[in-house]
Amino acid sequence: MKKSERYIHDRLPQNFYDRITEGNYNRNLYPAFADREAWAKAGKSKFAAEIIAEADQIAENQVPQLLYSNYVQFAVNGNRTEYETPYFRRRKELGFLAAALCLTGDKAKYMARLLDYTVAILEERSWCVPAHARWTYNSTLRWQNCDLFAAETAAVMALLYLVLGEELEKEIPGISGLIRQKSLEQSIYYVMDKNIVHWWDVHEKPANWTVWCSSNCIITGLILEPNGKKLAAQIRRFLANTSRFIHYYADDGYCAEGASYYMKANLMVFQTIFMLNKALPGSMDKVFNEPKIKAMVEFLPNARISSGTIVSFGDSQPKLRPCQALLAPAGKYFDSKPLLELAARNEYQLGACGDFLASLLALLFDRPEEMPETDKNCKATVIFPGRLAIFRSEKLSLSLKSGHNNESHNHNDLGHFELFSGEIPVVLDAGTGSYAKINFSEQRYTLWYTRGTGHNAPVFGKYEQVKGEEYTSSFTVQDDRMIRCDLSHAYPEEAGVKSAERIIEYSEDTVTVEDSFVLDKKRVTEITLLTACTPEVKDDVTIQLGDVSLSLEDSVLVNVEQMPDLNHSSASNSSIWGAAVFALKLRLHGNHSKMIFTRLR
Repeated sequence: MKKSERYIHDRLPQNFYDRITEGNYNRNLYPAFADREAWAKAGKSKFAAEIIAEADQIAENQVPQLLYSNYVQFAVNGNRTEYETPYFRRRKELGFLAAALCLTGDKAKYMARLLDYTVAILEERSWCVPAHARWTYNSTLRWQNCDLFAAETAAVMALLYLVLGEELEKEIPGISGLIRQKSLEQSIYYVMDKNIVHWWDVHEKPANWTVWCSSNCIITGLILEPNGKKLAAQIRRFLANTSRFIHYYADDGYCAEGASYYMKANLMVFQTIFMLNKALPGSMDKVFNEPKIKAMVEFLPNARISSGTIVSFGDSQPKLRPCQALLAPAGKYFDSKPLLELAARNEYQLGACGDFLASLLALLFDRPEEMPETDKNCKATVIFPGRLAIFRSEKLSLSLKSGHNNESHNHNDLGHFELFSGEIPVVLDAGTGSYAKINFSEQRYTLWYTRGTGHNAPVFGKYEQVKGEEYTSSFTVQDDRMIRCDLSHAYPEEAGVKSAERIIEYSEDTVTVEDSFVLDKKRVTEITLLTACTPEVKDDVTIQLGDVSLSLEDSVLVNVEQMPDLNHSSASNSSIWGAAVFALKLRLHGNHSKMIFTRLR
């Protein structure tokens, strides 16, 4: 086994795989329906009434249709949402119906609807969404792919089997066997078949796909795989993947894919070791004691700008509405007050994508009984060396992005800064729109929000930052109040950048951003600031943005433009920022500019 695959394996008990092979482990990760005492206790949870209310809103005889014509839209015009919206709705509503049935014991009210969803999902030709299908293969092989959501669906169906399998079997004899067969085939067996290669299973330096898929495959196997020897091989395989993910991760826990990917990246590492520790209590003790793992799970509270907003870089989204299912147990296991306080927020999600049943079970059974009342435990300054700096206060808060321009879910955003006044985004990162084929194609950087021109580092004539690991920036921090960011290597050679530096001086009332550069020839240089505040233009060097005044030196405002809304969901008709986003285009007089942001109250 390669060094990169040993992180978890080197910390396992000697008899770990023997116990798996012999079946000497706990498959009952959550209580079955028949354990009415356990479910009665769960019914006292703060989430129980909300879960039941959600289930009661689900109409009878209206399981969302999944049409082939919608599936192939991705290949025809790049559209993902026409198929994915009903696909995820099926899994969400199955989760609420299953949880409500277990909480109430009311089969007459919930069983028929739950069976409609269960049978419908079992009848799906494939659990792989169209954006992840193998379109270069023929129509039969195309769907033989364990993608993110096939693995997630398999884990959800395994959990359904675990808590309600016996009850479903009473209604439809043989259905529990169908759940077992379909779930294993659509996930683990596709991966373990040597004739079907999955990039996330073999990639040496993994992205979040690897740990997300692997975690769900482990859950599926623990519950459904009847052969102990095969299960041991499966877990060994998926733990090797997870170990590679950890091995290549930064020791400080920095999530290069963006803070909103944390739930399906860093926290999938926790889900993996947490579930295995449930199956074999104490087996993950050495892993839980690793500082690197704790740093990974604490990335989200560290990446907050304010109580409701996170740093938004790459394809990350800005709003902090975490799924609490794993935050609370992670906070408990790592004795992390910031995680526990984040999990105590009143604003949260009950699930994401298709994992609602898994999330609801974790909320009901894995959450510590006592939780902190507030989530104000934010460090004033957090530095991820060379990649991200965050300064925070109740007044002005600031972040600066650095690193290189070839991260997973990359935007060309080196030197980009965000500025908030309390919760108000004064200068922001646009985030990303609903995914379509173009987002992961050769045309990705034709999208305005991925480009250098969609961020606020200087653009020299026609030359903006471009994609590539060779395009880099770095920064140093002095006295928790000054950032010096070197952008000399962030632009293509033809831009003629001999030197470029961005210096930011921070205080809770005033932030100054100063750019200086030397070019091989004179070029028109512009900076674009994005804001969710409606600009009040006093003159071409003074603009008010909410309760912050912006004063310009060595540059002027030449244009204000309202940008297109970027909806995170096709079901939403509002901006992901909750307000219109405006672009302020500044033109520099020479090779220097200064922007002074002053909070007015």
